[in-house]
Amino acid sequence: MTSPLEGLLVLDLAQFLSGPSAALRLGDLGARVIKVERPGSGDICRTLYLTDTDVGGDSTLFHAINRNKESLAIDLKRPDDLAALTGLIAKAVLLIQKFCPGGIERRGLVGQGEGPACV
Repeated sequence: MTSPLEGLLVLDLAQFLSGPSAALRLGDLGARVIKVERPGSGDICRTLYLTDTDVGGDSTLFHAINRNKESLAIDLKRPDDLAALTGLIAKAVLLIQKFCPGGIERRGLVGQGEGPACV
């Protein structure tokens, strides 16, 4: 039996709970979800501890809301990284992000009426 979203690509550029949780549900329905993080420190939830337990140096919260996702480190200030991300965006059906209003457009990652749905 195939999953309802099998074969669809979702990019998760969000941090904290709401964006990653939404991407998690889409992954549960079969979408391929790629979590895009900053190089080095990654998603801030990696260090957000609700208990003193960690998994491989990351918080259990991070693992709970990012299970079954692929992870990719992208530096938005490097042109080659931006080009790689732009290529992924062209293949995605949905981009989940939590930039300030207009931030994703200012970086040239999405524009009016082009690319994936952006939430």
